[in-house]
Amino acid sequence: MNSQRITNVLLFASLFVVCGVVFAQKDSNSAAITIEKEVLLSDVDFLKRNLELGQPGLYNYTTKEEIDAFFDEVRSRITDKMSSIDFYRLIAPLSNLVKNGHTILVPSSEWEDEVITNASLLPLDLYFYKDQLYVLHNVSDQTELAAGSLLKSINGKPAMEIFNHMVDRWFKDGHNQTRPREIVEEEYRLLYTHFFGDAEQYELAIVSPEGEDLIFEVKGIQEPEFKKRLTERFNIEYVPWWRRAPEPLSFKIMNETAYLKVTQFSNGTKSKDGRRFTKFIKSSFKTIKDKGVDNLILDLRGNQGGNVKPQLELLRHLINEPFHLYSEVFANLRSLPNPEYYEFDLLSRTEFKKNFSSEKVDGVYPMKSQLGFEENPQQPSENLFQGNLFVLIDGWSFSATGEVCGKIKEHLKDAVFVGEETGGNPVTNISGIQTFLTLPNSKNRILICLVSYTTDVSFKNDGHGVVPKHWVRNTVEQEINKKDSVLDFTLELINRE
Repeated sequence: MNSQRITNVLLFASLFVVCGVVFAQKDSNSAAITIEKEVLLSDVDFLKRNLELGQPGLYNYTTKEEIDAFFDEVRSRITDKMSSIDFYRLIAPLSNLVKNGHTILVPSSEWEDEVITNASLLPLDLYFYKDQLYVLHNVSDQTELAAGSLLKSINGKPAMEIFNHMVDRWFKDGHNQTRPREIVEEEYRLLYTHFFGDAEQYELAIVSPEGEDLIFEVKGIQEPEFKKRLTERFNIEYVPWWRRAPEPLSFKIMNETAYLKVTQFSNGTKSKDGRRFTKFIKSSFKTIKDKGVDNLILDLRGNQGGNVKPQLELLRHLINEPFHLYSEVFANLRSLPNPEYYEFDLLSRTEFKKNFSSEKVDGVYPMKSQLGFEENPQQPSENLFQGNLFVLIDGWSFSATGEVCGKIKEHLKDAVFVGEETGGNPVTNISGIQTFLTLPNSKNRILICLVSYTTDVSFKNDGHGVVPKHWVRNTVEQEINKKDSVLDFTLELINRE
């Protein structure tokens, strides 16, 4: 299960040097209460202990020695009292060591509430394309700042340097970059404030769509005003990625090619006509078979995961041999070491005790026989699709979607992936029962994941998602004009072949 290890111990030094530069440029939040050194040091030990006890796969990409060195370095840098957000900035590089996309480290809820209600935020909605940041929607008072402009710097600091700094501090599966880039792109204004603080005014260096170098002074705006202007000017209702409801499932046949959009692996997700997942999938594949369609476009873009049963329902219509979804599932523990600091509901506790063995095997608690991890394999559907499969993927294709793409890659060697690398790992998924741990003193929080799933595939975990055969992403012009270059490319590909 272990994959490529980080071998350069200088990683720690470089992470902290960057942090040091950032801290030197920005003052701490003047309203934040500073916390004594001794209790911050206890938070460091508390975080390390709970990760080591509860989180499976902690050393999938980083050795124990490197994790230990990181926490030692954090301790050495706490020389005096500091605010909660400064402490968060200090421990944030942990993301590049744990490298699990479900294990999210966030500031205290008090800080986040302050940011989304009162902070003076960058009034731009940005778009990432080929190592550059572009203005997608301008909601500032400077209306002449054109969409499609290249953003070069913010208050004298290169915009991409800021972007990469935040991507490095967002949790991701292994070495994947597509998912954290999508999230940082969307939340740039908020994460900027987490790491650099806010400003009443921002000086922006841009290159206009016509190639002209320009400087704009824009006033920061609060998040409610950002959302209001986005709706008024562009008819866009902003909902955070972690709260967005999936679009309806959809199916259609276009010029003898079937198009199937699966937005979430959940029985609660419905099609536009109200059919639930299982009924929708069965009906769609029956139609494909009845009409003799030879080409299927399976669109998994934006699908952030879900549950086992819907995964199996889809896979049974694609894989032409008996199969298992998982080869191994286990947890490190059956009860939390400090339950009073976790947001852990009764249902999760019941599920944990019911579904896992009460005795350790080789140092872990194996899962009992469950759907996806049962003794008897899944069988192909009578409406199995055996034609040409094209799978559309992107950085939002995460968690269970990474597993589904892994199974397709394993069993359908001729399947063609188009788009961008999946954000979810096709081999290893550390998630399952998840619960936020609040650090006792700083109140920063981390989502601890308690279950390790290994997809039943023959290839090894290289720290990446499924990589497409054809890399395609909208340019900023295509994004502004609401084009779908990935689907257009795939349809052209089918026509050519």
